[in-house]
Amino acid sequence: MANKHKVRGIRGATTSADNIPEEIYIATRELLTKMVDNNAVETADIAAVFFSATPDLDSAFPAKAAREIGWLKVPLFCHVEINVPDSISRCIRILMLVNTGLEQDQINHVYLKDTVRLRDI
Repeated sequence: MANKHKVRGIRGATTSADNIPEEIYIATRELLTKMVDNNAVETADIAAVFFSATPDLDSAFPAKAAREIGWLKVPLFCHVEINVPDSISRCIRILMLVNTGLEQDQINHVYLKDTVRLRDI
């Protein structure tokens, strides 16, 4: 029997070098690319992508990076991460919902730069 496709969440996080649009887009594109590559995701299988950014990243919408790589039909949503004391600064988090045959324990979540420590949270 073939694997049924289910909606699964792929988590990812990274940091931006600075609060300027191009740095936010560079960091976001890198993260999106690794999330897709590490999970063999086809753009047509992406159900939706949620982006959050810490309050110190307010010069651009991270979702614009997805549009720049051609995700024109994928539903995207940006919001501000809560401002927790001592949290990682200039942090971009992504929750990508995909239709996949992968099981939950086969999903490869991606944490880059200063966000590696988030994997245990």
